Amino acid sequence: MNTNSQSIKVLVTDKISNQAFYTLKTDHRFSVIRSDDQTVFLENIIDSDALIIRSKTQINSKLLEQARNLKLIITCTSGFDHIDLKLTQEKDITVMYTPDANAQSAAELTWGLVIDINRKISRADYYLRKMNNPTFGWKRNLFSGRELQGLNYGLVGLGRIGQKVARFAQAFGMNVIVFDPYQQDSVFTRLNLQRSSYEEVLKQSQILSFHVPSTSETKNMLNRSHFEYTNPDLIVINTSRGTVINEEDLIMALENKLIAGAALDVYQKEPLTHESKLLKLDNVVLTQHMGAMTEQAFEKASNEAARLCLQYFNFNKTENTLPLVNNWGSLTFNDA
Repeated sequence: MNTNSQSIKVLVTDKISNQAFYTLKTDHRFSVIRSDDQTVFLENIIDSDALIIRSKTQINSKLLEQARNLKLIITCTSGFDHIDLKLTQEKDITVMYTPDANAQSAAELTWGLVIDINRKISRADYYLRKMNNPTFGWKRNLFSGRELQGLNYGLVGLGRIGQKVARFAQAFGMNVIVFDPYQQDSVFTRLNLQRSSYEEVLKQSQILSFHVPSTSETKNMLNRSHFEYTNPDLIVINTSRGTVINEEDLIMALENKLIAGAALDVYQKEPLTHESKLLKLDNVVLTQHMGAMTEQAFEKASNEAARLCLQYFNFNKTENTLPLVNNWGSLTFNDA
């Protein structure tokens, strides 16, 4: 979409790197504005050609009613549940995202949670820091963990992040079993992996991690019905989206020792409230939706967004468009 005859207005509603901002700003065809507050946003949204956002900005009917000239939305994230994609399609607005930017960071956080909960690292740290309290202190017997080598690692989703996690698990000598009905056979072959059904992954896994998008099909993908046949020593890891796991059902399984533990970076409602039962359980590790929270991921996502924006308006070229072609279709695992 070449619009050289007029200025292209780009409204940046969330933080991007200085380099990405400079890349857009120095192109004479673009007028780039940072929306630092609501007033600036309201003054500029009406005639903006493009929005560059992160998950803080909700793309809904209220926003799109104001954005009368909008042609392009780029979100500097790998998730996209903050965007009403049905509505953007109806309004013929192109939407792109940056799924490669935080893949390494999210995979590394996943593996950090795997190590932490199996070796009880953060819990041991907590006790040691409370040594002045007689209830806590130097109690090594409380922190006996388990080795990862030889365990079955179940992967749900073998995309950008899942592939990296699979390599980590293989490097630790684990047996990796995978459910992904959409990934190409060549990826399984390259990683020396075999396809498994969702049910078999659940039955065999001792550690299970999810790396799928948030869609209507993946909502409550893990729910009460599945804990009837999972292993009692299973640890569930979720660094994808909170909606993938039915949180109340997971809490039930943890409370009743149907599974051994969970490590979560995402939740059904964020931020996690003080009333959450998860905070009262001692067999969970909780972090604050920080899979993409590295300097490198921030820079990569910002620069990728700038590149996609220039490419769209200069050459009418798109990459990583939304919605996804494969939407983790209507599969039978979602019973709840």
